[in-house]
Amino acid sequence: MSLVEVDKDGAVLTVRVNNPPFNLLTTATMAELGTVLAAADRDPGVRAVVLASAVPDTFIGHYDLEEVLAVADGLGLPVTPRAAYPALWLVAGLLRVPMLRDAVERTPAAGIAALLRFHGVVRRMRDSDTVFVAAIDGPALGGGFELALACDIRIIGDGSYGIGLHETLMGLIPAGGGTQIMSRALGPARAVELILAGRLLDPQAALATGIVHRLVDSKDVAELAHQTAARIATRPPMTIRAAKQAVYVGGSVSLRRGMAMERARFLALVSRRPAQNAMRRYVRQLAHHRETGKDLAEFTRDRLPAWQARTAADFVD
Repeated sequence: MSLVEVDKDGAVLTVRVNNPPFNLLTTATMAELGTVLAAADRDPGVRAVVLASAVPDTFIGHYDLEEVLAVADGLGLPVTPRAAYPALWLVAGLLRVPMLRDAVERTPAAGIAALLRFHGVVRRMRDSDTVFVAAIDGPALGGGFELALACDIRIIGDGSYGIGLHETLMGLIPAGGGTQIMSRALGPARAVELILAGRLLDPQAALATGIVHRLVDSKDVAELAHQTAARIATRPPMTIRAAKQAVYVGGSVSLRRGMAMERARFLALVSRRPAQNAMRRYVRQLAHHRETGKDLAEFTRDRLPAWQARTAADFVD
């Protein structure tokens, strides 16, 4: 049985994690997911990915704690953060050598390799010129919620279940990028409160905090996620990458550096013909609208909605 199922519809690739009954993440699951996402990154026909579950009434559970315990046993003695840095650096270097990769997986360092692999998947999702949409239709805990956080857009179905980072309940901290992404999404004050408390949010509370973008009936999650992904997939890849980098990278550095990154990417986009064609079309439509005596409010209501489903590449003079 495959732990990760894929289904392509146009430019949208739906990726479903399939590890019943609780859809826990494992080393094998993350390896398959990493392979699928790497292939999607190389495929110019994939412009958006919907991350979903193949297990009914569950999104993605936390990382399998039996595997985490095996990692702890492999470490032997307690490790300080200072000592962990060189170990992580060494294992990362070994994993870059193909002939050594399999050997590392058979050593006590396999747990470190699994942690690095998880981070690699999250970085790929954030750095990609592909848009990622999470279709959350059930519990999303720990590592499963961190994969949802790594998505650009999160759509959740209403119901009686919780999502969140509960690792502190076991004396741990989130280790799949959750501390970093949540603090950037909610701000340090709200993020640290949720993480320290290990508190789960029901769908209504998740929407209220801003950690998810849309709340819909549970039966509509998959359809809305696909529609959202298909709509954004029409944007040029360079535009998606530039926007994501400006927000995700620029938003975590100083304002001066962030604005420098923003203007550099803006100039790179504005210098290209697709954006220029779209701007010319926009100017003509706005001028026509003004000549008919209509105001800007009518323009935003009557004209702009049609642009939401188009990309700059559609506007060719």
